[in-house]
Amino acid sequence: MDKKKFKILAIVDVVLVIGLFVLMMVLKGQYNDQAQKSVNEQVGAYLEQSNGAVQEQWKSVDQYGMAWRLVYATLTTAKTEAAFNATVKAIEADKDARFKQLSYMYTAAGIPPKAQNSIYEKAGLADKFLLKDEKGVKEVACGKNCVISFTFAKGKLKKADYKALVDYNMTENFKLEAPAAFHFE
Repeated sequence: MDKKKFKILAIVDVVLVIGLFVLMMVLKGQYNDQAQKSVNEQVGAYLEQSNGAVQEQWKSVDQYGMAWRLVYATLTTAKTEAAFNATVKAIEADKDARFKQLSYMYTAAGIPPKAQNSIYEKAGLADKFLLKDEKGVKEVACGKNCVISFTFAKGKLKKADYKALVDYNMTENFKLEAPAAFHFE
């Protein structure tokens, strides 16, 4: 009798062990799928955030370069409001030169041309340059959170305030947060 009970218990144990092993394998596969999905979502969110920051930086660098060109042209040529307006239009219209300038800067930073073209296709160039033009005061964007101003009186340049451009620091304006710690639910 004891042998029969022992055989039955042994068979039940083997069946339970096999059942638990199968259950463990099924759960392992489900946990693996869930973990892969979670990782892909988190990586995707971080890539989207970083791509947005790169595109925003691209446009800001474009504004920065245009602002320097405008300051130089305004201070070294005829210091009239008409000349200023013509210079703004010429700088905005010269998209090839703006792209070349961005390309030189990004190449110097080690970003390959293929990546630059991808950024350019997605982000384009900055659309805003001259932000405000009223009562002889012209405010110009010189990057993210950066504005310079030119004051004209009777059509002549009275004051050029480009201190914000001189003090502009890209690293302060473009910080990419580290990806969130991985969490598995």
